[in-house]
Amino acid sequence: MPSDPNAYKNREPHKLPDSQQKYMYEDNAVVLVTAGHDHSIRMWDALKSSCTRTIQYNDSQINRIALSPDKRYLAVAGNPHVKLYDVFSPSQNPILILEGHKAAVTAVEFTSDMRYLATSSEDKSIRWWDLRSGSCEHVLEGSHPFNGIAIVPTFRHEFIVSCDQGGHVLLWSIKLKSVLVKILLDSDSSRVPQSVRTVAVSPDGKVIVAANNLGGVFVYKLSISNDLLEQQQTFLKNKASNPDQITPQIFDASSLLDARLITSFNAHDGKYITRSVFSGNGKFLVTCSADKTAKIWRFKTVKISNKLDQTTQNSKNQQISIQPFSPKKTEYIYEIRAELVHTLSYHKSWVWDAAFSNDSGYLVTVSSDKTAALWDVLRGRVIKEFIGHEKGVLCVALNDATT
Repeated sequence: MPSDPNAYKNREPHKLPDSQQKYMYEDNAVVLVTAGHDHSIRMWDALKSSCTRTIQYNDSQINRIALSPDKRYLAVAGNPHVKLYDVFSPSQNPILILEGHKAAVTAVEFTSDMRYLATSSEDKSIRWWDLRSGSCEHVLEGSHPFNGIAIVPTFRHEFIVSCDQGGHVLLWSIKLKSVLVKILLDSDSSRVPQSVRTVAVSPDGKVIVAANNLGGVFVYKLSISNDLLEQQQTFLKNKASNPDQITPQIFDASSLLDARLITSFNAHDGKYITRSVFSGNGKFLVTCSADKTAKIWRFKTVKISNKLDQTTQNSKNQQISIQPFSPKKTEYIYEIRAELVHTLSYHKSWVWDAAFSNDSGYLVTVSSDKTAALWDVLRGRVIKEFIGHEKGVLCVALNDATT
């Protein structure tokens, strides 16, 4: 592999190998991967807590990793490249190198059909990569360095949510390369906006969670009309048929989608939240923090008395009321509240990342203390620890899905 990054610039675009090609591929394998400051990627036997393979990544520290849905490929986000490795090949070399970002890559995510890969970077851009050709299909330009992204799993992967260092959560149309919804988490102009460190979208695509530097978590209800895709496609066709039009055409999606705050809460008491992740079944949310803990949450709907003093108190707690569905007048209103399930206290330093098992029953966390830990979600207890990294562990990926 060439040591000079410029050696790749004149090469033909790479693409993933034929999916029928097999190395030591196992459909039912448990794939657990960690990486971080020590420039190494480690793959683990989750049952024995032993490292089975190490890949040296000498370019930079590793900021984020992601496993493809079929477990075959590992995407590694560094500075500034993204590299893909075959999980079941013994080779140290990547099978695909994605070049284009100019600064550290902060997030990477596969689409569920594995046709595309999304990345975000501190260079203020989001890139949408076609894995069939190995080329960048779309570039979304922002105003601030991006900290994270989350693909909306519904609507054919047409939309992506981002968070940035300017305090914003943005909902993008990938094909339009434009922002459809812009949220400033702290609207008080007298304060400096806090960086939004992490963003997550629920598996059903209906909830957005964002968290900031001060330990605050903000939960939004995402509503997207089924007409949005059709109207977006019509807009793109009209724009393509009139390329010389002087007046810029603007797509107005305000009546077709909405992101409404339904609750917010202080999860980590003024400390950085480094990561937020939904479980696969959508029942749990984990937040990781600089306070050396990870916390597991669930959301519940609470019926409360519709009294003036209680409504006033709710507004102070930043709880947003949702009116009941019954057409008849009632003396009750409903709130969405976050309930703490477990505080996971084991690590001796910052907790940077977490990954749920496919059945949502287990969770792996990683920390600056050089370790990873496997937790029983229902009991909130450590089952196994993984030791071997020489420096802090920043990211983890887990795929134990069975066929």
